[in-house]
Amino acid sequence: MFYILKFILNISTNFLVAILHLFIKKEKNLVLFGAWMGQSFSDNSRFLFQFLHYQSDRNVVWVSRNKQIIAQLNELGYTAVYMHSLRSYYYHLKAGTHIVCNVPFRTKDFKGDILGELSLFAKKIQLWHGIPLKGIGKLSTHNDNSITIKEVRRMSAVLKRTFFYRHLVNVSGGWDDYRILATSELIKEVFSEAFELGKNKIIVTSYPRNCDCIEYLPEEKGALRQIEKQKTILYVPTFREKNQLIQHPLENKKFREFLIDRNFLWVEKKHLADHENNNEEISSEVATLNLPPTFDLNTILPFVEILITDYSSISFDFIYFGKPIQYFVPDFNLYLKDERGFSLDFEEYTVGWQSNNLEQLINNIDQQVKNPDDLSEKISLLKHKVYKNEKAFYAQIESELGL
Repeated sequence: MFYILKFILNISTNFLVAILHLFIKKEKNLVLFGAWMGQSFSDNSRFLFQFLHYQSDRNVVWVSRNKQIIAQLNELGYTAVYMHSLRSYYYHLKAGTHIVCNVPFRTKDFKGDILGELSLFAKKIQLWHGIPLKGIGKLSTHNDNSITIKEVRRMSAVLKRTFFYRHLVNVSGGWDDYRILATSELIKEVFSEAFELGKNKIIVTSYPRNCDCIEYLPEEKGALRQIEKQKTILYVPTFREKNQLIQHPLENKKFREFLIDRNFLWVEKKHLADHENNNEEISSEVATLNLPPTFDLNTILPFVEILITDYSSISFDFIYFGKPIQYFVPDFNLYLKDERGFSLDFEEYTVGWQSNNLEQLINNIDQQVKNPDDLSEKISLLKHKVYKNEKAFYAQIESELGL
């Protein structure tokens, strides 16, 4: 029943947009942006949006469900509109290009970065939000392979070959025809398999978020001022869809004492896609900076000294800046079997220190502090595997995306 209703809604919406297109013509120079289910001003979308706003002749519009962000952006001189407003609907219908970095349109589990249901006739670009270490798409062990899903896929195999089904029925807003950004030929292969995309739809270039940030928001400036004063540890675990909880490092007394003794600033934030983790208050004994879920970590990443993560794509961004990683993975086997698994081999595509418990993590952080350049050669080799370009430049990205 879900699929029948979905298909009816897709056909109806696409038909309505087609009618409105007779009266509201696309403007090639107008580019619509959104990010992270419309909740934050962040990631590849944010960095490219700011570049085009300041250094191109494009008219760029940011759409969001977060009214606080909208007010802040408008105050700074950008054009930002509330997702479900008449202005937003108009811009969705008028913009010649629609750009996202996560979810293009509403799904069963998530809201869209934009109203991708209204993207018919627009050029569609998926910047994506990271080089995938963990499993994504068809490469995820979390894929739904139930009998019902298999039957639906089998029954629609013939229909999927037709333009009408692919473009107007199966997805919203014609989002079967889009371009996605990959950072290297290797990642292009991963995306092609994970998303079942033709390689001609995958553009190999740099990530905008690896370029220099053009303008910081006030809260980002405040965070940077704090980071500049102390040695910083950024803690960024990825979300677990099955919510398998692991011990927070700061729950351990010995680990807290270690941070205090070494005078570290502990920085963390909740993952936007993590619905269950309540992000409880962390220990006041330790110098901490607890960032809101909407905060864009890419703005502070170049200035962070130590990153603790597990399977998050942020590890590759840290590698881009020539820094090794602390991989804290006490649930490695569970994640491999019961969560997403991996798109890339964990051992081959990680560089740093792997810890299965907090005692190991303490020792490994000490090793990194004492020998910060020990892994520089390995970092360089891995960077060349996952990044086509040694340095990210906005103008090159703009050109290769055809903007």
